[in-house]
Amino acid sequence: MSKQTKIQDAVAAIILKEGPAGVSTTKVARQVGIAQSNVYLYFQNKQALIDSVYQRETQRIISTTALTALADSRISLPERIRMYVQQVYDYSLAHPGSLTLLQQIKSLKGQGMALTVGADDPNNVVGQLLTAGVTAGVLKPLPINLFMSLVFAVIHTHTTNVKNGVTAPEAVTFDALYSLIWDAIRLA
Repeated sequence: MSKQTKIQDAVAAIILKEGPAGVSTTKVARQVGIAQSNVYLYFQNKQALIDSVYQRETQRIISTTALTALADSRISLPERIRMYVQQVYDYSLAHPGSLTLLQQIKSLKGQGMALTVGADDPNNVVGQLLTAGVTAGVLKPLPINLFMSLVFAVIHTHTTNVKNGVTAPEAVTFDALYSLIWDAIRLA
């Protein structure tokens, strides 16, 4: 494992335990077992550390999802929206900590820290999909970040419940969750 990966893993562990505000180069260095100055060989500052973890988690999502299918206009909008929700669901079940990391890092936007989002961020493709849904009258005429928040919150809560043993994985099916989400976002 590279030192950069170890540093990113340490940052992720700190975020999951203490939230992004708990990240410091001192803590990261201590957790990795390196001098604090070595952290700066790989990352310029705390912002760069956090951005790096965000980009890593985003890349993991990109590598496991079919973003091109979400943009394929030959597939109906309702089908592509379902695919999007299914992909978030599948990814969250397979990587329960990842969505928590993304949620924690995104919360920084309201705490005076910027979030550097890459052009290949899956939210760009999803944003285009949801905007098309609103424009076509498939989805309610609401800001798309509300739809994204709803999908994220419902799935993240469910997969966290599964991870923590609150809910058995088979107790709530994807179809049941999707029905809840679809009923909330579709234009009736």
